[in-house]
Amino acid sequence: MEQQFVSAAQGLSFMAEEMAKRTREIEITRMYAQYVAGSNVEVNVDRAFSTVHIADLAELSLDVLLEGHDADEFIEAADELYERLGEITMEEAYQATAHPYLDLMV
Repeated sequence: MEQQFVSAAQGLSFMAEEMAKRTREIEITRMYAQYVAGSNVEVNVDRAFSTVHIADLAELSLDVLLEGHDADEFIEAADELYERLGEITMEEAYQATAHPYLDLMV
């Protein structure tokens, strides 16, 4: 059986690539969060009651309300994003997770 060795330079190159990917993912996540915040949209999460309310503050009739399983999936996705990236706030995670719902509000 043949062993494969990774040189220190190859290892550092791989680590640099992974850090660049992670940095880019953080930038994209923050961009989505800023887009939601800049769209005058508020994301309210109530974990105790399993609800997520995504409200357009300028047009009060345009809301998205997630309850039960749908809200739990939203919260889990935001939690996973927050834990994986580590450098974003929970509010940014909620806003970035809410980004796709903005299309439903127009």
